[in-house]
This record gives sequence, structure tokens and C-alpha cells, in this order.
Amino acid sequence: MEKKYPTKIPDKYMQGWDNLYNKNLDETKLDELPPHFVHYAVLEFSFFILGQENTDKKALELATGDGVDACYLAQLGFDVTALDILSSSVDLTKRRADALNVSDKITVIEGDMNKFALKPKSYDVISAVQCLQYLFDRALPRMYELLDAIKPGGYFLYGGNVKPHFKTDPPVRFITLKELRQALKGWKIHSLAREERLVRPGDRRGYVWVVAQKPENK
Repeated sequence: MEKKYPTKIPDKYMQGWDNLYNKNLDETKLDELPPHFVHYAVLEFSFFILGQENTDKKALELATGDGVDACYLAQLGFDVTALDILSSSVDLTKRRADALNVSDKITVIEGDMNKFALKPKSYDVISAVQCLQYLFDRALPRMYELLDAIKPGGYFLYGGNVKPHFKTDPPVRFITLKELRQALKGWKIHSLAREERLVRPGDRRGYVWVVAQKPENK
């Protein structure tokens, strides 16, 4: 039987993230960049690809969360647009940018990652890590829209869950390794990996991530 996904992220998910970001506002050292290991894998590899000469280049990060990825890209020299639907995330990202002295390089927008307007070939880098799966039926179509919005020669930074994963209600829409390979056919794949981790006893989760470069002729 085909899964039926909700049309928007459930409130219980949003409340959980909101609680986390509000907690981080009080407890996190904002001048540090401690990413989740998937974010770390994507960003550390990106450092060697993207380098430091990124003046006047534009990056977009969807679901910026705690602002770590956005600030990292800003430190690499990009002019970053960081988007999140939660005001707590927007506040946290702005404060982190201030603490790291990159606030002049980051524009933080409170908005829906599914509805944010995208123009074709408008960004040098788009980052979507641990977020598209929560768009459910829109996860894969939105990914293709993101790919279209990347300039020729630009980069797509992606990370997300795959099976195994604990059951969620409603079930999230995993983008599989096969779907990533199909979507990025013809792109230069700099890093593509799948890994399983035991997050806690009885909770083993799968992760996939990719750093891919768009062909100059697309």
C-alpha cells in the first residue's frame, strides 16, 4: 500500500525543534560550530572543494536550524541566505552570526522552505541537510527545484536519513541513494556516502549525504 504523507510538517515536529533552538539560545557557545556528524561530513568535504575565494558568490541554506552551516558558509566567503520557518531558529542564527562576526555575510529569513521562491541558476551553492525529508510528498520535487536553482558549476550539499530508522507518525519521506544518483546524473560527484549509526541503544539510523557539482552546460 502506498504511503500517504501529510501536506505539512506536523506541529509536534515543529515544537520539538523549537524547544531545541530555544534551549541552544541559553546553553550553546555561539562562537563555536559543533555540527551534527552528517553536517560535519558535508561541510568538511566542502571546505576543500569550495575553498576561500568566494567573494560575490551566493549560497542558500534551507532549514538553517542552529545556524551552524550558514555561518560556516559565510566564513568561507559566501553571501548566505539562511531560511527557517521557526523564529527561534532565526534568532539563534542571527546571534551566532554576530558572535562569529559574519552577520554582514548572512541574511536570515523566517519562511517556509517549500514555498520559498527559487529562480533558475541563481545560487552558487545550495545546502539542504536533514530537512527535505520533512516535506513528505514534496521532498523529491523540491530537490529537483533546488538543483535547477544552482548555477552551472555550482554545488549541491545534501544530507538526510534513509533506512534503518525508527518509525515516525507520520512517516518521513526518505530520499534514497538511488534517487540521489538519478537526480544527479551527469553531475560531478565529489562525495557520496551512506552510513549507519547507533544513536542510542535500540536506535540505529541510516544516513546519506552528497557533495555534487553541476555541469557547466546545464
